[in-house]
Amino acid sequence: MKENIYSIWSPLDGVEGRVYVDHIIDDEEGLTIYLYLSSNGGEKKFKMTFDPYIAYRNMDESFRSKAFSEHGGFDNSLNIVSNSSWIRWLQSESQGYYQEAKIVHYCIITDADFIDVLAEFPPEVEWVYGS
Repeated sequence: MKENIYSIWSPLDGVEGRVYVDHIIDDEEGLTIYLYLSSNGGEKKFKMTFDPYIAYRNMDESFRSKAFSEHGGFDNSLNIVSNSSWIRWLQSESQGYYQEAKIVHYCIITDADFIDVLAEFPPEVEWVYGS
């Protein structure tokens, strides 16, 4: 079976296509990623908070060329990854501790970032006004 299958994720009405990262905060309240829509000059912002989360990584998108070439590019920034090789690695690395957990691999792809988050629970996603 093919691994790392990317499917469009739509956690909030009005969010589609490409987004940009404004900033990321990792603190006692969880992992919060602030994003804005690329189509309106950054005026429409939203945030997603993963609390708790298992792991995350943020890479410059240019270092993920294999993912781009295998998928054929990404028109949508928000994705869920099924048959995730990262989840399999985590299960192996934790010696099966997370084997029974329902872990989801979320992926946010922008023109500059390739952010992956592993979590057992969906993030809280909401519009951020006046920021």
